[in-house]
Amino acid sequence: MKYENVLLIGGPKDGVRMSVLEGVPSIRCAVLPKTPATRYEGPGVPECITVEEVIYRREPMHSGMGFRGAVYVIGNDVDALPTLVDGYRGSRDAFEALAQEKGYNTDQDDGVYISKMTTELYDFWMGGRK
Repeated sequence: MKYENVLLIGGPKDGVRMSVLEGVPSIRCAVLPKTPATRYEGPGVPECITVEEVIYRREPMHSGMGFRGAVYVIGNDVDALPTLVDGYRGSRDAFEALAQEKGYNTDQDDGVYISKMTTELYDFWMGGRK
């Protein structure tokens, strides 16, 4: 059995690298909710946590210098190569970590930053594309 090191693109596991069996057509990943875990200190019924699943599909890649490999992309509407080039700056999570470190307001309403300054910085981060 041969394994290959791959990169996951998009979704909650964006930027994660992992080793998978060569040629596997898709990877299923469990995604825990973003709420903090609580410890069960019975009696009574413990709280149920819903775990969601996301599926990444394999997309082979090669370069003009002989590299052959693969990445795994979330959804069927994501084209791996432009996403890699656009995402080279880092994910939205990476942007928010930087913005919070610098003191920018990252509160959102319907997925849009409330702060005009944060919105402008995010547009710059994304290279002007929306």
